[in-house]
Amino acid sequence: MVSKKVTESGKADTFDPQGAPPAGVLRARPRGLDRALAWGRSRPLLRPLLLLACIAVAGAGVAALLIGRVEERERAQMLAAIHGRADSLVWALEGSARFLDGRHTGAGGLERLVAEVARQPGVAWIAITDAAGRILADSNPELAGAALYTPEEMRRLAPGTVTRGRFSPDDPSVYETWRLFAPARLRGAPGRHGRAGLSRPAGEGLGCVFVALDVTGMEDHLAELALQLWIMAGIVLVAAEAVAALVLLFRRYRSSRRLLADAEALAAQVVRNYPAGLLVLDRAGKVRLSNARARALLGMEGEAASLPRDAAAGLELDALLAELAGGAELICRELELWRPKGDPVPVELTAARLYGSQGGGKAHGGAEVLGYLFALRDMGEIRGLERKLRQHERLSALGKLAAGLAHEIRNPLSSVRGYATYLTERLRNDPLGHATGELLIEETARLDRVLADLLSLARPRDLAPGPVHLGDVLSRVVAVAAPDAAAKGVRLAAVLPEGGGDVASVDADRLMQAVLNLVINAIQATDAGGEVEVALEPAPKQGEDAASDAASPGWRIRVRDTGCGMARETAAQIFTPYFTTRATGTGLGLAIARQIVEQHGGAISVSTLPGHGTTMTIELPGAAAPRARGGAA
Repeated sequence: MVSKKVTESGKADTFDPQGAPPAGVLRARPRGLDRALAWGRSRPLLRPLLLLACIAVAGAGVAALLIGRVEERERAQMLAAIHGRADSLVWALEGSARFLDGRHTGAGGLERLVAEVARQPGVAWIAITDAAGRILADSNPELAGAALYTPEEMRRLAPGTVTRGRFSPDDPSVYETWRLFAPARLRGAPGRHGRAGLSRPAGEGLGCVFVALDVTGMEDHLAELALQLWIMAGIVLVAAEAVAALVLLFRRYRSSRRLLADAEALAAQVVRNYPAGLLVLDRAGKVRLSNARARALLGMEGEAASLPRDAAAGLELDALLAELAGGAELICRELELWRPKGDPVPVELTAARLYGSQGGGKAHGGAEVLGYLFALRDMGEIRGLERKLRQHERLSALGKLAAGLAHEIRNPLSSVRGYATYLTERLRNDPLGHATGELLIEETARLDRVLADLLSLARPRDLAPGPVHLGDVLSRVVAVAAPDAAAKGVRLAAVLPEGGGDVASVDADRLMQAVLNLVINAIQATDAGGEVEVALEPAPKQGEDAASDAASPGWRIRVRDTGCGMARETAAQIFTPYFTTRATGTGLGLAIARQIVEQHGGAISVSTLPGHGTTMTIELPGAAAPRARGGAA
């Protein structure tokens, strides 16, 4: 016979729920989980899915544990109810058996009583046995006198005054309960209404009573309860997964927004701080994005939606857009931008197509073109440096040539001048011969000056700097040039600041030579009645020096005339050696002046307009603070 676990009435039966995980299974983590997590970290898109899967597995485990506990409690409550009903039936049998009269106290009366009680719904059978397990009365009269259990089994069942029970070994759908059957157990004790009971001792009875109840619906009820709980757990788990997914999506959305904002800020900073001009056009040629450098190069005012006509013509915009639309991936070329104001600007242009997020071209599946990117690099400074380099190369070659020529020419020239002087003295009484000798002497002197200027340009002397009062230098220049100005009828004036200015490390003689060359040229370019002005003024601080009060400003010397002015092409060549517009000029004066100014670390520039005169400006670097002196220079 298959044994079943027996429990006492009033105590919960310890039945393990089916499918419940063993204790500690939720605390343990599989060894492969760490590797799975590491694999998920390397794939950002799989991390949310892995997290949702972990939540689902953990939720299923918790749901299984809780459902198992609920099912266990429900089973215990149902068994407690079964025990209570069995107790009620036994008490009914014992109560009825006490009131059987003498005519019905025999076995026949007890069997009828048992059969009558067994007719109640849910009762499988009822039997009353003696201590040895022999049936005294049974709901099936044919089993009377048979052995329900052997004496050995009765000793293991150990019937007592408390109802005990088990599932039947022969039929699990039947639950058996048993206890001692003692109808006279209350005799000698006060009754419920104060009457004395029978005098038979407590515990003395006919034997043991067995009540078997049909529990077929118990398992069905537990299965239906488990199904309902699993459905509810599934709904809760799906809702939790949905909430977790929404939270993950929201976090990913916020992260994407933050990354997008950072990318936009970075792109804006790159566009704003990029040293070259950046311009983005849509497919229709409208401006969508531009930085300040591009707007300055193209003469755009504000965030204009279209390019100025002159800038578009200089860029050859229509031809560029047609070339890019025709399939060109990248265009690089050099051109000049013509602006409404100012000179043409040489630029290096790089143009490319802009595609959607999937890229473009053959390597990107031919995505749609969104617009065009233009990068404009100002080549003016580079071209200026290239011109200066070529000029220095020419001057270097000229210097080598001049040094050789001066050495070869000066010695014979000295001999020629000596013989011309001797012959002129000998021909003093011959007017024609004397005049010819004087002319020869003057021409050899002029050639000597040309050779001196050429040597000065080819091999400039080292500076002898020292603190110099610039007002004194300019006053000396005006004094030396005054006879020439007076001879031509030109008014020469000096405009000096109060107290003048001191400049450290300036060679006074060399600087005077440079300024005097500019003044002589201005006088020669000015007609009678005109004016030449020499002005000295502090130069404004620039760059890092502008923030420092202790830094000394530089000085600016202006030589302005009211002469005929120069054309743009002429002004571009005036510092080139041997370039001159006068028949008697050597073309070396301005080149030497520029060389002297650059030796002092300064710069010289020209501003001219035909018919409106010319202004030559010398910029000298910062020096010691001005030292006040009495009187005007």
